[in-house]
Amino acid sequence: MALDLETFLTTLYVMIDDLYQEYVVAQRPAPQGPSPELSDSEVLCLGVAAQWRSGVPWKTERQLVRYALAHLRPLFPGMTSQSAFNRRLRRVWGALILIQQAVAQRLSTPQDYEIMDCVPVPIARGARSFHPGWLADIARIGKGGNDRFFYGLHLLLVVRQSGVATGWTLAAGSVQDRWLAELLLSSRAGSPQLSGPPGDAPEPPTDWVGPVQSCGLDAHQLIVADSGYEGRAWIRHWIDAYGASVVTAPAKDQHPARQWFSSVRQVVETAFSTLCDGFGLQFPRAHIRWGLLTRIAAKLAAYNVGILINRTLGRPDFAFATLIV
Repeated sequence: MALDLETFLTTLYVMIDDLYQEYVVAQRPAPQGPSPELSDSEVLCLGVAAQWRSGVPWKTERQLVRYALAHLRPLFPGMTSQSAFNRRLRRVWGALILIQQAVAQRLSTPQDYEIMDCVPVPIARGARSFHPGWLADIARIGKGGNDRFFYGLHLLLVVRQSGVATGWTLAAGSVQDRWLAELLLSSRAGSPQLSGPPGDAPEPPTDWVGPVQSCGLDAHQLIVADSGYEGRAWIRHWIDAYGASVVTAPAKDQHPARQWFSSVRQVVETAFSTLCDGFGLQFPRAHIRWGLLTRIAAKLAAYNVGILINRTLGRPDFAFATLIV
């Protein structure tokens, strides 16, 4: 079953409003002054819808606002200008994280293990010749992706074996994967830090490392990772300091477990492909740090809510491209 655009937006709004009332309202300060014409639930719905890239007449948040002003007044009569909408959405970026995490809790089972990996989030092309502009305070040149080098940030994502996103954080492109894992695992344990394993650990990164609010909750389950996180000292440190059990693929090519690790990695690779192709993760077009954090949070919320919609309709989890007709 596919949805027309109006039915999709109505379904999206109802789900987000239910999640907002249940998981967000109690954690927000009491509103001051008159009620805005566009409610928080409507702002969140539009912010999430703006991340969709298939079946919709927009490819950016700016285009979504223009389309809403011209065609969606019956659904969103209080629709406001681009600048005002951006301000409202940035103010509720924490609600996007709470919604993404609430959906993860609904769709996960206690038996699920987790999978952890990083993906580049480039913000400009031509890493070696790029002159800093947008996000120059946090973006750096890093290794990864199809072009080997990129200018931007690293996104660390943790998903359940079903593909549902349970946590994420960001860092400058130059920050090594294990330090991102250190931030996420220590945050889940309630003590965000970048200490690293005792002894001869490398110095913590000096470039920007991102939010801890988005790291998610400790599910006390096995976390599967690729070779970028291996290292006996790091694995022992994460167990001893944070109670996090991280396993990486065996070093031997012929080890029987390597095939299982490869199949597990397909889940997170599918999640990355969906986020890049279906929700525009690459080149997010953010100019400032808060804009970037808001858009990444909106993309992860859209991803999880999209899975929830597909399951509700009896569709495959990742059938985002054919959800809207």
